[in-house]
Amino acid sequence: MSEEKLNKQQLAAAQLLAIGTIDKQDIAKSVGISKQTLYNWINKNKEFMAEVDSIKRDYKNFGQQIMEARLLDAVNGYWDLIHKTNNPMVSSKGYEFFIERSLGKVTNNIKLSTEIDNTKTVDKDVLEAEFAEFEQGNEDE
Repeated sequence: MSEEKLNKQQLAAAQLLAIGTIDKQDIAKSVGISKQTLYNWINKNKEFMAEVDSIKRDYKNFGQQIMEARLLDAVNGYWDLIHKTNNPMVSSKGYEFFIERSLGKVTNNIKLSTEIDNTKTVDKDVLEAEFAEFEQGNEDE
């Protein structure tokens, strides 16, 4: 964002607002403005809010980069725990977790294919004949 359009107080307030852990009264006080001035910037100053949004995106991207950097370590650590455990149930559940995350639940796939294989087709003529017979039975009553 263009820092030339915002003064130092606005930049500081934008950073504090983007963090999201400080209430607006404290933000205004810490940058030396009134609470009303801060609300005016929030509601009427597009450049200010664009800066807040830009800072929020930067924080989010930074957090994602940290998580991605640690992900391989986390997966490897989990895999090591599965291998080092003396409990076969824990090991089994760990392998099951990896398989399901990669391929989906195998039992669901089997049930689905079984249900599809057991489906029987019925001719339209047979259905119409049964419906006519049903209607005839209801008319007799």
